[in-house]
Amino acid sequence: MRVSEIISSGNFARIIELFPPGLPSPGRIKDKQKLDLSQRFERLIESISDLEALADAFSLPELRDGNRIHLNTVSIATELKKRTGSAVIPTVTLRDSNRQNLLGQISFAIFTGIENVQIVRGDPYRNQDGSEPKNVYDYSRVSDLVITIRKLESHLSEEKNICILAPLNLTKVSSPSYLKTVRKRESSGVDIFISESSFGNVHKSLENVQKLRKEGIRNPVIHSIFPLRDYEDAKACVEKFGWEVPEEELHSLKLKGAQYGIESARERYFGLIDHKDLSQGASISTRGNPELVRQIVT
Repeated sequence: MRVSEIISSGNFARIIELFPPGLPSPGRIKDKQKLDLSQRFERLIESISDLEALADAFSLPELRDGNRIHLNTVSIATELKKRTGSAVIPTVTLRDSNRQNLLGQISFAIFTGIENVQIVRGDPYRNQDGSEPKNVYDYSRVSDLVITIRKLESHLSEEKNICILAPLNLTKVSSPSYLKTVRKRESSGVDIFISESSFGNVHKSLENVQKLRKEGIRNPVIHSIFPLRDYEDAKACVEKFGWEVPEEELHSLKLKGAQYGIESARERYFGLIDHKDLSQGASISTRGNPELVRQIVT
């Protein structure tokens, strides 16, 4: 089912983020080492089976890691949907492909019955020493690709358009230049915004949604929840993703570790459900451990 249909029916959309399978880059594979892709797919299928009662859809994020081979998420989503029957949302990244390949991925997704897709720009590879992949950005803006997708759909025979999700950084909604970007994404044909992971009191995120609404942005907002494991994990995420984690949360993670990470993620999740007027859903990362989601939402 399209996530937009879940929300339009008045329900709180629940998306669970699963890490797609990957392989080490050839230079990092040890001599005589054998890698079993079938086993990696079976683990994903098991995770979906374990969590399908708790989710409306599963998403496959984009991962920036020049040391690994990332399998095409549209192909993975198609296979997972065929094997499980669940809605799986692939992520298509502007950074990694030229426009011919991007439109080929989208066309294949439509052809195989994928009903939702997330379009992201993707953080650039640093590529300082030439060891990381090149940054493509043939489409420089998410809105440019979305406009092309909507034009493409107008010539196809499918009855319903694909549901397009796109990123939203709620911490930037006071910036006029960023609001311009959000408006372009909405007017281009994006259906749903997925916020970046936020931490601390959920009311700050909801206040930023209220600011969006006052600026005339009407698309539903699904909030990302990323359970932190401990203090070191939080600091690593701050350094890698540039996220803002409040000092009090860092202090509590230092004292209580993983249990506090789960407790605070659970508190955010139920805080969002209590404010369905400003929160239309949650996207929860398993971080490779499906049991984390069960502890958060039940």
